Amino acid sequence: MSKETVLKFLAKAAEDKRLIAQLQGTATQNELVDVANEAGYDFSSEHVDQALKALKEQPGFFGELAEAVLHIFSPAQDNYPKTGVQPFAGDASRRY
Repeated sequence: MSKETVLKFLAKAAEDKRLIAQLQGTATQNELVDVANEAGYDFSSEHVDQALKALKEQPGFFGELAEAVLHIFSPAQDNYPKTGVQPFAGDASRRY
């Protein structure tokens, strides 16, 4: 049952900006469990292992995992220009 709770939490975390912000500050599985427990989800790190094992066995898991990780750990504001590096707009040095 707790494996399903982990999956429910991860689904909720993917949609909740507050949970995303909290998860970005985690470094260990135990910290993830602490965030989930504070949010009202009751499971342990062993249940996280079980859920990850079940997810790995599903077809297309790694593509979906990559999308979820990018969504959770990407910056909230992506204001970078689409053209990449901008041209130099300052004055050239006269030493050279």
